Amino acid sequence: MTRIISIVGPESTGKTALARALADHFGVAYVTEYAREFLAGRTDYESADVEAIARGQMALEARGLAVEESPVILDTDLLVVRVWWEQKYGPLPDWLRQALAAQAPRRYLLTAPDLPWEPDPLRESPFDRDRLFEVYRATLVAENLRFDVVRGTGPARLRCALAALEQAP
Repeated sequence: MTRIISIVGPESTGKTALARALADHFGVAYVTEYAREFLAGRTDYESADVEAIARGQMALEARGLAVEESPVILDTDLLVVRVWWEQKYGPLPDWLRQALAAQAPRRYLLTAPDLPWEPDPLRESPFDRDRLFEVYRATLVAENLRFDVVRGTGPARLRCALAALEQAP
C-alpha cells in the first residue's frame, strides 16, 4: 500500500470523517487540516492567508511523516490548497507550484459530493460541490496522479475507500 493517503474533494464531502475512519482502521493518527486551525473563529481571509495555510499544511504533513508509521493519512494536502487558490485567485504562485511538484508520492481518495451539505462557518460553496468535484477530478487526471473516487454513506463510504486502497498502487 502507498505510504501516504491523501483525502481531497469539495467542501462537506466527508474528508475529515473518512480520514478519522481510515486512521482508526489502520491504527494510526491522521494529519489534520491546517486551514481549520489557522482560520478558527474567522471567515475572512486573503491570498497571504492561503499561502500561510499551505505552509502550515506542509509542516503538519512533514511532522506526520517523521513520526507516523505507514500509512500516513492526510485530511487534505496541497492539492486542496491548489484548487482553492486557482478558484479564488487564479494562477498559483511559483513557490506553491514547486512545492506541489516536490511532494512525496501519494494515493488520493477523492470524496464525492453525495453526502448532505453540512453548514460550517468556513464553508463557502454549498451549491457548487458538483462543479468543484469535477475540478478536482480534472486536476488529478491532468497531473497523472493516482486516485480513486469514494462514494457512499456511513460504513459504505469507508468500505469503498478500503476497497480502493486494496487495489495495486
